[in-house]
Amino acid sequence: MTTLVMFSGGLDSTAMLVQLLGETRDELRVHHIRMVNREARAQAEHSAVERIVAWCRERYRPFRYSESAVDFSALEAIPIDYLSIAFVACQVAIDTPRCDRIAVAALARDTDIENRSARQRRVFDTLYECYRARKLGEPEVQWIYPVYHSTKRELAATLPRELVELTWSCRRPVREAEQWRPCGACKACLARQGI
Repeated sequence: MTTLVMFSGGLDSTAMLVQLLGETRDELRVHHIRMVNREARAQAEHSAVERIVAWCRERYRPFRYSESAVDFSALEAIPIDYLSIAFVACQVAIDTPRCDRIAVAALARDTDIENRSARQRRVFDTLYECYRARKLGEPEVQWIYPVYHSTKRELAATLPRELVELTWSCRRPVREAEQWRPCGACKACLARQGI
């Protein structure tokens, strides 16, 4: 069977990917969503994802990689990431033969994570049931949270420092001379302090 790994290029999802590559024999499909919105983080995240995917393929084992884009740049509000993830995960699971698990890098300390995860699974289940009604015999899909009980500091400690440096977490990056740098003030930047 195949595990679909929803991958952002952040510290949490990178640690989850490394854990799945090292501790399982699962066939993996790693999928990145370029979420384009007014935060303008999509390009910086995508650059990190490309570097991390190449690094992990070279040092661990092969895996399938894919990506998609969801563009909300015309909207004033920032869309809810976890609902977009549920929608895209359903489409990618349908496109992945024998997909029986979806791995998400949610942490227990994330804001309202229990409720968010439950809502995310309900959105996915509703969408996926439409597909299963047409395709009898498709596997049930289980959502897993491999790094759920870890802290960011613990996750960083499990990774080679070089790989930690490749990750991206900032939600409002600043572009300087063709490079992106973290803003240092958003919630994601503050969560990484001290790592």
